[in-house]
This record gives sequence, structure tokens and C-alpha cells, in this order.
Amino acid sequence: MRNLFSMLGGLVAGAALGLLFAPYSGKETRDKLEAMVKEKMPNLSAERLEAIVDEILAKIKGEEKVVEAD
Repeated sequence: MRNLFSMLGGLVAGAALGLLFAPYSGKETRDKLEAMVKEKMPNLSAERLEAIVDEILAKIKGEEKVVEAD
């Protein structure tokens, strides 16, 4: 139980520090990420990106879901 409270305390502290010291607003960060993805992967379709995100979420949840390569 103590480990759980320690982990939650660390999570809250990290989130608070991240908000206090974030160099950009959320919108600016999303815009920068979008520009970087478009620059690095110009042929990436919205459908393929959605499939990649679904695969990552499935792995986080412990599900087995494999996305076929284009």
C-alpha cells in the first residue's frame, strides 16, 4: 500500500512540475508534434496513424493486436 501512495505521489509531483515548467502551451506542443510527424513521415496517412495509435493502446492494455505494414 505504501508503494502505491509513493507512486501516486511521484506521479502528482511529476505532473505538477511538468505543468509549471512546460516550455509551450498544449496547442503549441500539439502543433509542433504534428509538424514533426509530417516532416519525418510525409506519406503517413491518417488511417495508418490511427492504426499505429490503436496498436500502441492495445499493447498498453495488454491486448495482442498487430497492425500490418503498408
